[in-house]
Amino acid sequence: MDKQRRVAQACDACKLRKVRCNGEEPCQQCNHLDLKCMYTSRNRSRAKRTMERGSVISKYKRHTQRPRVSTSPHPIAPAPPPTSMPSQLEPRSPIFDTNFFIELIPDYLSCVYPVNPVITEAEVRDSIFRMNAEREHAAFAHAYAAVTINLTRSDPIQQMPDISSQISELLSKAIDIQGPVTLDDHPTIRKIMSSTFLEICFMALRKYDLAFYYLREAITMIHMMRIENPEAMQNLDSSERARRQRLYWEAFVHERFLAIADFRPCVLSPLWEMPEFDPSLPYGIHEGFYQIIKLFRLMDDDFLRRWLGDRSLVDVPWVEEKHKQLDDDLKEWEVEVGMLNDMQQADLIITRQWMRTVIWQMAMSNCLLSSTAAKDCMTFQLPLRLSTQLRHFIIKISPKAIGIHGSGILEKLFEITDTIADVVIHVPAATFEETSERVDDFLFLCRFLFAFPRIEALQKQILQKKLDSMRSHFPLHMRDVGPTIASPTPSLYSDTDPSSGFVGSDLIQQDSPRSTPLAHHSPHSPVTGSLI
Repeated sequence: MDKQRRVAQACDACKLRKVRCNGEEPCQQCNHLDLKCMYTSRNRSRAKRTMERGSVISKYKRHTQRPRVSTSPHPIAPAPPPTSMPSQLEPRSPIFDTNFFIELIPDYLSCVYPVNPVITEAEVRDSIFRMNAEREHAAFAHAYAAVTINLTRSDPIQQMPDISSQISELLSKAIDIQGPVTLDDHPTIRKIMSSTFLEICFMALRKYDLAFYYLREAITMIHMMRIENPEAMQNLDSSERARRQRLYWEAFVHERFLAIADFRPCVLSPLWEMPEFDPSLPYGIHEGFYQIIKLFRLMDDDFLRRWLGDRSLVDVPWVEEKHKQLDDDLKEWEVEVGMLNDMQQADLIITRQWMRTVIWQMAMSNCLLSSTAAKDCMTFQLPLRLSTQLRHFIIKISPKAIGIHGSGILEKLFEITDTIADVVIHVPAATFEETSERVDDFLFLCRFLFAFPRIEALQKQILQKKLDSMRSHFPLHMRDVGPTIASPTPSLYSDTDPSSGFVGSDLIQQDSPRSTPLAHHSPHSPVTGSLI
């Protein structure tokens, strides 16, 4: 009787495995093997006698096992991704159509390519037309669109939700499509520039950790391509070798800037040579890129060791030597820079003044400066001279030629202006007129800087506090200045050609009479003679 009951009411698992079932719920066999014990009246087809018992158990578990509820406070990590991903993309309905990407090419060529001279127009078009089928091209196309929009839109991202969401969507798509590194991956120039464009965008969004991450990703791929190895490069044709050299140097410049602006460590050493001349690259782009490399090469290992590490190593001979390096090729440099367009001049001149300011700050932090030093670079007054020179340059150039460089150049301008404010406040002037000129220069630079919509709110607050301090120190000089610094020209950053030149008459009318004659300089006159 008991035996008949067990056979008649065997559970599904015992029936499938053809073992004796005790008829309980769960039965002894299921409980032992951790199987789900079910009794159904459904007749199942007879399994093959040759099937191995282990495979029956595995199959039964796959079909009946339900996910367990975890008692852990943290969810169980998902299964790791597959070791390889298809390079082909599944057909999709794109959020941005082909025309969207093609229409950005003129802006890319005028504003992005001159300072990132790696991926040509033909290669951009190739990626756009292949983006719906190939992962690498799709990731690059979205990164290219994001960086182009980021550098050519004057409005602050946080105040333009359409632009903000557009850039965010492009960045997310680029990252998602690019996917994780797989066993079959190999670096390409297009992949490196995708990561570089992501880094530029994240810098503009003030996401410095992500910017550093994608810059390091680009640098890792550069090392994988062995661009720093002359033997690995010698078999390439001259044009491709020059392009890879430019790729390396661009990463070098970006890394050095992050080291100074955000105190990040560097891994790239200077390449064994400067970029070779590439006939396929316009001469002006080659020369502008060459000059910016020369400036950042001055931030050598000794420089970084003092900036990031032991500031006690900063002494008078080292400071004087660094300023001397900036002065040694001055005459030749002024001629070469004077031949470039406004956008390139703005990058080079402001970067040069920013480097002088950084070196001066290092000397100041070690109490190496004085009002009576024999060399101008070792005096408290150096930033004041730089402010006059910078003002002389700014009034002759289109603001768009400056703003087109994005957050990096605005960060440099802020650092210069903030340093000038400290000197004006804490270093007494000899005469009333001299104090007026100092305050006037500071107000000019502040108004100019505030005219850029993307200036950070915190930077505005810092400069506003400096203005309040000046008002308490110099009430007679500040009596005609309002309580806040505001841009007197809302349309200052108009959509004009970066090379069109700019006479800042609207801005200068707010200043003292001494600055008015400067507005009559030709907007196309060489920016030389009084810059350094």
